[in-house]
Amino acid sequence: MRTGLRLGLRLTRRVLGAIIIAVVALTTVGYVVYAANGILDEADARQQRDDYDQLSISTATGIAERLTSIAISEQSAVATGAATEAADSTDGVTPEPVGMNGSVALVALVQSSPTPLPTATLIPTNTPRATVPPINTPRPSPTVLPSETPTPTLTVEPSATPTATATLTPTYAIEGTYALPETTPVVAIPARAEQVEDSDDIINFLLLGSDSSQSALGQTDVIIVVSVNKQAGSVAMWHVPRDLFVYVPGNTMDRINRAYAIGEMGDYPGGGFGLMQETFLYNFGIPIDHYARVDFSDFMRIVEELGGLQISVDCSIEDWRLIDPAMDPTLEESYERYTLPIGRQTLTPYMALWYVRSRYTTSDLDRGRRQMDALRAMWQQALQQGLFTQVTQLWPEAVDTVETDMSLTDVLSFVPMAVSLDMSHIARYSGSYGADGQYIPFLTPDNGRSVFLPDYEKLRPMIQDFMTPPTANRTGRQAVTVEIVDSTLWNIGFDLVAADRLAWEGFAATAVGAPQGTVRRGSTVIYDYTGQSKGSVVEDLKRILRVSDDQIVIEPDPNRTVDYRVEIGTAYNSCVYGNAEDELSGPPVESAP
Repeated sequence: MRTGLRLGLRLTRRVLGAIIIAVVALTTVGYVVYAANGILDEADARQQRDDYDQLSISTATGIAERLTSIAISEQSAVATGAATEAADSTDGVTPEPVGMNGSVALVALVQSSPTPLPTATLIPTNTPRATVPPINTPRPSPTVLPSETPTPTLTVEPSATPTATATLTPTYAIEGTYALPETTPVVAIPARAEQVEDSDDIINFLLLGSDSSQSALGQTDVIIVVSVNKQAGSVAMWHVPRDLFVYVPGNTMDRINRAYAIGEMGDYPGGGFGLMQETFLYNFGIPIDHYARVDFSDFMRIVEELGGLQISVDCSIEDWRLIDPAMDPTLEESYERYTLPIGRQTLTPYMALWYVRSRYTTSDLDRGRRQMDALRAMWQQALQQGLFTQVTQLWPEAVDTVETDMSLTDVLSFVPMAVSLDMSHIARYSGSYGADGQYIPFLTPDNGRSVFLPDYEKLRPMIQDFMTPPTANRTGRQAVTVEIVDSTLWNIGFDLVAADRLAWEGFAATAVGAPQGTVRRGSTVIYDYTGQSKGSVVEDLKRILRVSDDQIVIEPDPNRTVDYRVEIGTAYNSCVYGNAEDELSGPPVESAP
């Protein structure tokens, strides 16, 4: 008996260790206390900016030197007749550049020398790495045409009369990278984005989820950037679509979810995380400080040790699921259609994974919304269970579950904010698809891959909002007191769902359940005890909860204990499939009997 208890305690301590690092790293809502390292941090930040600027200059210089060298070689080849022979035997094709709203002018694509590239060397890691997953259509290997001296083909901007003595100006829009593209990109490479912040008060984390088990490297199924603003005491999350087509530095234009695997299996400095850092810096101007990465098994293990995922489902979702998680997932008869309804739900590990991965009836953006909901819910449960106070004891076991570059000292510095942060100080960003959104659907001209091109004119303002402290409007909402009553009398947590929904918009709402004497309501009713006719947040509450003017009751009360009381009715539905407040649409819900 004593041995069994000892083994049980040891197992419990091990799995709790996995939980604490996952929650701390994944939610990144800790308070960074860098008092002892302030001078070193400032020096590192300055050195990083100097290296970044110097790298841009050296890259542009290297490109100019390379193009000039090629031009001189061609001029010499013309004089000897070799250029003519090479032109007859070389099939050089420059793809049509595709313009993007907000992108730079179309770039000239340079065909690389036929000299074979050196074989990539596997970066040593603590755990074996699998091979990079193949893309839809494997790229053909370059073929060296027989000639005495292979001459690279130069593609320059068209001019009326090209001459060998013309002065060449490099038009590659590649800055801040370590090398020219390995593969000719199928669309124009955008200009390097300006860095959006360089403050020591802002720490940016990259949260990654692999689409595989521990046996394979896989692609990155989940990409969420979490920005912690120490000075403002706020956290913002941005879900990045996995099919976003961006420049992977030193490689080519590709889906962003392939960048980590490319970096891991190549010789890129820092491996997968290093390449992801440069990818985000180049395309979005966001400096990434730390990362955390888990796979399917890790995620389900964390949820299991939390006692299930307690989450507010504000949009019902339908998809196929295994009738029993133990059934064979390769057999069609193992599945059933299932609808998860609105309400406060406690999901098993398998259902939690199902919830954050499903997109059968929704989209990748909506899946990202649910993933951010899950991260916030995991932080809440860890806080309620007091796991943040056990970081030091649980750390050795925790690193076995979550792959991260963070040290124990890094994690401990975030604990104060993790235990004091209010949900209303956490914001989320997603963006949207289409002509009016930040992401443009696109089929690649090489093999018809379905991807999304960033519309930088619309994406950059969103990134800027994401990186800046909360607006005065959002901050003002945090001072408003809102009480939410569940007047459905169904006892399935509609008040909790509404409170969590309002928290995304900056309201510190309190769910009180169904107190004695609560009357069932069909429609949601908002009681305004402030008596303010204009400029009050009641308009925000109406829009977010989707109620009409006739569902507002104004009762000024100078002795009020709360500013607003919301009684949730059975017709409640404030489902949002995208970002949050700025994507609300549709009329108020119909009044229910």
